[in-house]
Amino acid sequence: MACCFAVASPLLGQTQPPPSHLYDRLQFTVSGTQVWLGSKVRVDANDGTPGTEFDGGDVGAAKRIWEPRLAVRWRAGRRNEFELGYLFARSSGSRVLADTIRFADTAFARGMEVHSKLKSDQAFLTYRYAFKAEDRSQIGLAVGLGALLFDINLRNADTALVPIDVSTDAIGPTGSLGLFGRWQVGDQWFIESDLRALHGKIDRITATVYEAGAAARYFVSPHAGFELGYGLTWIRVDVDHRPNARGFAGLLQYSLQNARLAVVLTP
Repeated sequence: MACCFAVASPLLGQTQPPPSHLYDRLQFTVSGTQVWLGSKVRVDANDGTPGTEFDGGDVGAAKRIWEPRLAVRWRAGRRNEFELGYLFARSSGSRVLADTIRFADTAFARGMEVHSKLKSDQAFLTYRYAFKAEDRSQIGLAVGLGALLFDINLRNADTALVPIDVSTDAIGPTGSLGLFGRWQVGDQWFIESDLRALHGKIDRITATVYEAGAAARYFVSPHAGFELGYGLTWIRVDVDHRPNARGFAGLLQYSLQNARLAVVLTP
């Protein structure tokens, strides 16, 4: 009897190891994100005349902003995972133009003060398949799909002049293909990375996409943790004119970097 107790006592004193968050069924992430924007835009006139290529700084839009980022991951099995998310990216400002800007069918003259609003939100869906799915590491294929929700508005600031208020919007589909990796480097520490790219043409849209990301996660409990992450998206979209000359046509070259601090929750 004493022998049995002596053997059992050490076992009773042992604690269970923390769960591996590499294989959580669900994860929710809410982030505060510092966003750096580097967009270039050219909106052509309906008759095909090329517009002026300009960036957000040329029209006073802020290039560095704080925005929220939301994401949810769902694991469909040991090797399959889906991640759905949305990143807000919206800036505005005013500036006296250093050069004339031709925007669609409107010209904003040099020396005119303009107000600008720029929206370039990102919706994204990523599928990951881990061809290596071990207890403390995953390496596999990543396929990204998404949409760039672009909207820009320019208007003159001088109320004494004839009002000029022009907007254009477009939804640009994006996609990328590459690899991902995740590693558990301690009982509560995890690191992960993604690297994807794609070039292609669909109908009148030619797009080139590069995406990269890295993050470190520390879990303070079985159901909550923190993430420090970085992401880069670079997109160039050339849109040809429609035969009926309607809709957006021109160039959108979009770069976005984000550094984020997030709360990670898992049921």
